Parts: sequence; C-alpha cells; structure tokens
Amino acid sequence: MSGPPFRILESSRPFQGGLLAVRTDRIADADGRTAIREVVEHPGAVAALVVDDEGQLLLVDQWRHPVGARVLEVAAGKYDADGELVEETLRRELAEELEVEGGTLTWLSTFYSTPGWSDEVVDLYLAEGVRPIAGGAPARDWEEAGLEVVRVGFEEALELATRRLPGDSKTLVALGLYGLRRAGAWAPDPAGRPAPDAPARRAATRPPAVS
Repeated sequence: MSGPPFRILESSRPFQGGLLAVRTDRIADADGRTAIREVVEHPGAVAALVVDDEGQLLLVDQWRHPVGARVLEVAAGKYDADGELVEETLRRELAEELEVEGGTLTWLSTFYSTPGWSDEVVDLYLAEGVRPIAGGAPARDWEEAGLEVVRVGFEEALELATRRLPGDSKTLVALGLYGLRRAGAWAPDPAGRPAPDAPARRAATRPPAVS
C-alpha cells in the first residue's frame, strides 16, 4: 500500500467544542497543487448488538437532534470519559440505555463511520446473555428521557432497520455481521480486537496543529 498522495503544509483547529473539533489542513501534491481539507475530529464510539437469553435483540429507538428524527439503533456511546477503557464505556452504555448487565462481549468489527470528513472510529461488539440490572438501573441522562427499548427477533429487527429510512449505519453493519455469523458464513478475527485503551491511543496519533 502506498502512502498519502499529498503532504500537509499547515493545520489549524478553528473550532474546538465540548465533544468535536474541526481541523483544517492545507495540502499539496507532488505537482504543487494545493487544496483545503476540513476534518471533524471525534473521540470515537463503542456499540453493541445486544441479544438476551431468549435470543431476542435489544435495540433503542431515540430522538437524534442532528437529523431531527427518531432513529432505531444498537446501543452505543461516545468515548467521552478520560481514561475509560473500551469495555468499561460499553458496559456503562448498556446499563444506561438498556438497563442490563453481565453477559459475554464478542468483538465484531472496528470501522470508520464517515471517513470522507471525520476520523470517528466505531468499535462494534456482540453482547449475549445480558440480564436486567439487579437492584435497579441508574437514572438516564435527561437527554435520553424519550429513549425506548425495542425487543424483537433478528428478522423483525432487520426489517425495521431497513425500512425506516434513512437507517443508522452502525446498526446495519451490526445486523449484517450478526446475520452472517448466525448462518455460519463468517466469524470475526480476534486479532483485530481493539486494545483496551484504544480511545487514548487513537487520540495520541492525531496530527498536531502546525500553522
């Protein structure tokens, strides 16, 4: 594989929000042509397709402000707590969104959500055999007050996810890989599993602002 077809002349971060940053790179190719590339820097996220002891899938139906609509999704959360490990973030999100704990986590895939303009990486897992939290679940954040848990079989989940358009990319990936795994046509390679501290490692590889 070859490296990038251009070099970065300068970088700056004109916007730094509470979650996201926008990096602007001025690039040049070998012939001296230049262009500007805008990159949204995201801390990344972890997600899981959750299957309970009866083989039913647990999804969430929630309001998403950026698209102004409710979206059916697998449970997921951002890496927004300093020093939190991958599976710690996932367990926290499963407790907050689905009110479940325990079970077995199997890594499925790690992928870029929108590599054309963002560096967001999603670590996707399968969570099997989860159970309701003993003693009651923690209170949900006020922004998740309208979140609804949807418990359905695989075929119905696939139908819902592909008919309610536009669909959610991580959910479509999760259902597709789970379906292949159920059919015995595919299995994840454990060697690709992210390091426990993958969020911190990825953040450390971001280029510095050089303008």
